[in-house]
Amino acid sequence: MPTHDFDTRRYARLYDRMAPFYATGMRLLPVWQRYTEEALPWLEQVPTNGPLLEIGPGPGVLLEKLVRQFDVAVGLDLSTGMLAQAQARLHTAALPARLVQGDAASLPFAPERFAAVVLTFAFSAFPDGLGVMREIARVLRPDGLVVLIDAAEPDDGNATGFALARAWELFGDFMRDEADLMRRAGLQVIERRNFGAFRSIRLTVGIKSPPQPS
Repeated sequence: MPTHDFDTRRYARLYDRMAPFYATGMRLLPVWQRYTEEALPWLEQVPTNGPLLEIGPGPGVLLEKLVRQFDVAVGLDLSTGMLAQAQARLHTAALPARLVQGDAASLPFAPERFAAVVLTFAFSAFPDGLGVMREIARVLRPDGLVVLIDAAEPDDGNATGFALARAWELFGDFMRDEADLMRRAGLQVIERRNFGAFRSIRLTVGIKSPPQPS
């Protein structure tokens, strides 16, 4: 059985089970939502007509803000349970729900479809990080941004931050250098910084350079 297929089903089942409680957990830990909102200042640089893609929107807490900001904001998630929660949130807010069930390693979108792609605490769950990053690069327009926030090893070497990173790995996540993967996927890194508790959260921003004239 291919490892990727196994992981895909396992993660889908896990997040389906978590879906009814995930948004409640975010409310109980307001710092978590503040971490995700570190993406918003970068997305203010993107034209409001977008379109924008959020990969792994979960229950749609950040996606609700993005739908209010952009004419077209699409959420893609592997978990049908999470998509149901996001749809309910957007319906309650009387906002349009453009939600797609799909795998980030094989995005169901045409090349150069999006002006921006955002991921918050989703990328570390994907087994094939480089494959996902290449898919992000494929669907980005020239000059399009990818804004990624996730758990990370601390850049200052503090022991508590490293312990938190090892805890993420125990839950099945992957600690990576997202900037390196962006470069390998053909993107230019324009921001990389750790922040948050014990500098265990990382913001990485990349841009897809337009093709050079021959």
